[in-house]
Amino acid sequence: MTTQGEGETRRYHDSVRVDVDTDTGVAWLVMEADDDVNTFTATSVDALTEAVADLRDDVGCLVLYGERNFSFGADLTDVESTPQELRPPKIDNTAAASNRFIRALRSLDAPVVAAIVGTAAGGGLGFALACDMVIMHEPAALDTAYARIGLTPDNATPFFLTRAVGPYQARDLLFDPRPISAAEARSLGITDRVVDGSRSEFVTAISDLAARLAAGPTDVYGRIKTLIDSAFQSQLDEHLELERDMIRMASESDIFDEGLDAFVENRQPDWETD
Repeated sequence: MTTQGEGETRRYHDSVRVDVDTDTGVAWLVMEADDDVNTFTATSVDALTEAVADLRDDVGCLVLYGERNFSFGADLTDVESTPQELRPPKIDNTAAASNRFIRALRSLDAPVVAAIVGTAAGGGLGFALACDMVIMHEPAALDTAYARIGLTPDNATPFFLTRAVGPYQARDLLFDPRPISAAEARSLGITDRVVDGSRSEFVTAISDLAARLAAGPTDVYGRIKTLIDSAFQSQLDEHLELERDMIRMASESDIFDEGLDAFVENRQPDWETD
């Protein structure tokens, strides 16, 4: 998947691999498709979490990507083949694994980019929304899906969807699941950018963006994430004090010293001090 510099591939599961660009510090966490729909199980999701843990200290940007389709969510054929009395614990086990993965993604200082091709549906949509940025290939689509099969949503889908579109639009999308085009997703504020062109052109565009982010100040990105999350959780006075704490800590760092020197000297900063 790497399109720049030297790369290495790490295997975590039959359907989970990581492609690392060692030149840029970008890692692609890839959900591989055994079939066209690209579903996951508790075991494969735990492999995703393990991969994130391994990358925590040496990645500048993480791209979450699904081959053929981003992901249609949990493997419902596996659930259907399970005796009825064992289905709830199987679903709960997958939900618990998904929660661990989402917490791992959200705790990374490095930017996490969801690169969506094909369809992101159900729990797959939740994984995408848990990322810091959601970027869609122009032919791609999103789908909340859950109510269609008589389930309530998980994977933080209602949490992040409501933050993105507000409670009324979130209810509409969750009550009445339907494909959401990239253009509509952008108008709703669910996706940051839509990329035209071929699949390979989309991957190149994501690689270029990820390399720019990976070259930036990772510690600062982590603090920015904390401040943005605080905007939904705190009153203004609390948020102002958090901003003050964060900017004071940042001002004490070598990163800020380099950024300030670069500004005064009218040059690009060298974030290798990060």
